[in-house]
Amino acid sequence: MVKSAKKTVGVTGSNGYLGKMLVAALREQGFDVVEYRRSVPHDVSNESIRSLDLGAPIQHQAFEGVQCVIHAAWDLRETDPSRAWSRNVGGSKRVLEAALERGVERFIFVSSMSAYFGSEQDYGLMKLAVERSVLDAHQVVVRPGLVYGGEPGGMALALTKLARLPVIPLFRGAQQFTLHSDDFLTAMKALVNVDEVPSTPLGLASPSPTSFKEIMMSMAVGADNSPRTVVVPWHVVLGLLRIAERLRVPLPVRSDSLLGLVRPAPSVPGRDVTDQIGLSFRRFSWGDVSPSNEK
Repeated sequence: MVKSAKKTVGVTGSNGYLGKMLVAALREQGFDVVEYRRSVPHDVSNESIRSLDLGAPIQHQAFEGVQCVIHAAWDLRETDPSRAWSRNVGGSKRVLEAALERGVERFIFVSSMSAYFGSEQDYGLMKLAVERSVLDAHQVVVRPGLVYGGEPGGMALALTKLARLPVIPLFRGAQQFTLHSDDFLTAMKALVNVDEVPSTPLGLASPSPTSFKEIMMSMAVGADNSPRTVVVPWHVVLGLLRIAERLRVPLPVRSDSLLGLVRPAPSVPGRDVTDQIGLSFRRFSWGDVSPSNEK
């Protein structure tokens, strides 16, 4: 059963890659959308744009009139692990508490497929910590895979830049569970509307993983590039990235992100629930624009 009453949906991180897509898709679907941004210009009086900073106290009126919150905000600028944990984990928990205290009926946390027990990635461990609070509050957790399709952003954008190089490094055994942006938006709109969602992490991704080599070569073809490939020991690259980060050298990919590529989740969780809701996720194809019936 799906609720038909019109909702006001709040999207945190509305300036981010996923946040922008969500705002546009929800408005197109007919929802009233409140955008939450880290900073709002003083001359903006529109009630559909509100201020929310993970590192600051949450204003009491921030969630007034909002029935559903999609929490997609995450601060990737902070490189110090302890400060990143305080800002992202502590801040996300404050957002959750404030939203529920204000009467928000559904809180959907946009986590990551990097969040799984056994993860060695700081990003995944932080997401996992927020997940626990969200699930304890009987709210919704989604774990998107590597999002691609449309205008690249996030990790996909970093990989498209890598795919233009004359030589592409590959890591033995690296693979990803992928998610087309259209399938992501379809899933999120359904989760806003569906009557009940079990409190369990829901993986939003093709259940069949794609090798890192296939991803990179597909992106290279899309960029009209015919690169050479070389298999590189990932732990060597990880060490070099960490040294560069200590020296504050600008990098296209963080060492923590590399861990997410070479130490992926073992499987996509919650497939029984997404199947029941009627969601499907296509196999990876860099040029694919049509959904499949894969489940």
